[in-house]
Amino acid sequence: MNLRLSAPKGKNLDDYLFCLPFNLYGRPKKVDGHLLVTKDKTIEVYIDGELKESFGFEDFDEYACEQLTGCSVMVGRKDDVTVKRICAFTNDEFISFAEVCKIINHYLTTGVLVEKSDIDEPKCPKCHLPLDGYTECPYCASKVKVFSKLVKRVMPYKWIFLLSILCTIAGELLNMVTPYVNRILIDEHVIPAQNYEKDFEVNGFILLCISLVVISILKVAIDFVNMKSSYYVALNIGKDLREDLFKKTLDLSMNSVSKKSAGELINRVSNDANTLQSFITDNGKQAIVRIMSLIIVAVIAFVMNWRLALMSILPIPIVMLTVKKLTMTIRMYFGRSWRCANNHSKLLHDTLNGIRVVKSCGTEAQEVKKYEAASGKWAKAITKAEIIWQIFWPMQDFLLTFGNYLVLFFGAKMILNQMPASWGTMTLGELTQFTSYITMLYTPLRWLLNLPRTFANASVSASKVFEILEEQTEIQDSKDCVDLDIKGTIDFDHVFFGYKVYNPVLKDVSCHIDQGKMIGIVGHSGVGKSTMINLILRLYDVTQGSVRIDGVDIRKISQQSLRSQVGVVLQETYLFDGSILENISYAKPNASFEEVIEAAKIAHAHEFITKLPDGYNTRVGNKGHTLSGGERQRIAIARAILHDPKIIILDEATASLDTETERMIQEGLHRLCEGRTTIAIAHRLSTLSNADQLIVLDKGRLAEMGTHNDLMRQKGVYYSLVMAQRKTTKMKKVEKAALV
Repeated sequence: MNLRLSAPKGKNLDDYLFCLPFNLYGRPKKVDGHLLVTKDKTIEVYIDGELKESFGFEDFDEYACEQLTGCSVMVGRKDDVTVKRICAFTNDEFISFAEVCKIINHYLTTGVLVEKSDIDEPKCPKCHLPLDGYTECPYCASKVKVFSKLVKRVMPYKWIFLLSILCTIAGELLNMVTPYVNRILIDEHVIPAQNYEKDFEVNGFILLCISLVVISILKVAIDFVNMKSSYYVALNIGKDLREDLFKKTLDLSMNSVSKKSAGELINRVSNDANTLQSFITDNGKQAIVRIMSLIIVAVIAFVMNWRLALMSILPIPIVMLTVKKLTMTIRMYFGRSWRCANNHSKLLHDTLNGIRVVKSCGTEAQEVKKYEAASGKWAKAITKAEIIWQIFWPMQDFLLTFGNYLVLFFGAKMILNQMPASWGTMTLGELTQFTSYITMLYTPLRWLLNLPRTFANASVSASKVFEILEEQTEIQDSKDCVDLDIKGTIDFDHVFFGYKVYNPVLKDVSCHIDQGKMIGIVGHSGVGKSTMINLILRLYDVTQGSVRIDGVDIRKISQQSLRSQVGVVLQETYLFDGSILENISYAKPNASFEEVIEAAKIAHAHEFITKLPDGYNTRVGNKGHTLSGGERQRIAIARAILHDPKIIILDEATASLDTETERMIQEGLHRLCEGRTTIAIAHRLSTLSNADQLIVLDKGRLAEMGTHNDLMRQKGVYYSLVMAQRKTTKMKKVEKAALV
């Protein structure tokens, strides 16, 4: 969302925090208007470029947007009575103005003004292109800096990597010896034998042939060692990258993970790591060796004949200049290709995970069309990158090897003594040796010309990999964190929290939960019930205030210690693709089979498990699709029971169960919850009527707190919720009776 779209004439956009255009004012009538929020905490309203009104943030207690018939308005409220209409706009601008109102209200509550960088779509400060999920622009970021990080990854295997480099250098040196032996063969054995001017030296000829065979054998042996050491380094670096990426992904905060799809994370862990592994195998050491080979061969060529050597490298500056101009274009196209591949992975992951929904809705054809569109877009992006490269490469290759034609032409003239005396003479063997070296000179040059393509592909993957590895985890253990033996007392002390800091979900919530009590959290959808649970688990940190367990701020408790003593049964049950035994014992891997059975019995899962063909060894399939919703929920409850937690959290834990099964599980949960602090969220309020205490949330605030009977007598928010649910239940019963 862009809250800095335009500014009135004569005003610099950078001088303001937020600038939004509006087109209605007064009655309303159409105008060319702009609403500007300044750094001095004022709101300026411009009509046709002239300042119409100005307000300070504190002029009103609250700012809000209201949708009317055909348009929307931004208003300021004072003392819940005075309402000032600031401007009006069409409904398509409602969300942008609502965001501005939330930001100003956040300032009025906390005194903190959110900067524009927290709202606008992040863009590169240099090229102004959207960062599109990157923390650093992949086009403007220093590639040397990115690949220096990759070099550090080689350090644990530096000696084996050095061996592969030495083997490659040895192979290149042997390649340089071969032209020298060929020259001797031609000049001292082949040509004299053709002229019949002297006897053919058999021994010398055989010795040279044996030398070529020995060189070939040595090259095979060196190449074998080189290949083995290179792949050892590359495969281990790839393994390390994948493991570190997976570990880092699990360490990321929920806020960070929620910004990236599972398909994108899978793409980074597997595909991007594999791309870097291949880059190291094929290009890592080659960069060092090819440059060394280029220098050595160039020196030899200039020593042999500097005039011919100069002709051979004449086209190189032109080629290098062209490559430099094209590098950015190639990198941009490969970056676009990466994004298309990433979108393809996201779609594939989402569709396959939701295959039951796809089939139940009969939308296979629709999903095929979406996949074909994503796949086609990816193919189109790759095709564009390849077309540009394939047009560029033959032209550059011809220009590069044009110098070889000059060498052959003038070298032949030197053999025939048709060149000036200052050029000297050359034998056929010397020309063969020289052209072999020139060919060796062009080999690393061709490799360097091909580097922008592989470099662009690898640099995009490297940027995405190191972006994950270097991301600062928002939820971290403090240096003085403790491993607390939790008893179960929980306190919320003036807690504010919002997934966007300026838009709090919980507002000034304070409550005390005694150890061993059963607490129910109720309220309308979206009031922050699940958010309270997320804060207790410290999946997020509070924006303001604190959450304490046994009097200790949970930010001072190690995450492992905290979560290992909290058992959770969430509304969305997730089972791993394994056996029932593995899923129940997931929370306690060293649990005995007897303990697993006992937990299953308490959760009323043992009976249906024993009726399955393989009992506890029955595989549940992807996300437990072979089981019913109620069966999956009971296994999840058994997993929480086996965890033996000090605090139990039930987020709609019995939502997928029929009334009878729910009653049986409630009995089992009652046994489990004895002596443990239990926090429950339930859609059916009747299941919470026996709770020791109920916390009632309304519009993000703590509205009421007490027992079921106390709250019913108060006839407040909770009373309204219960009566509305009873009315709905009665209507359903009447409808059911009518159908019968």
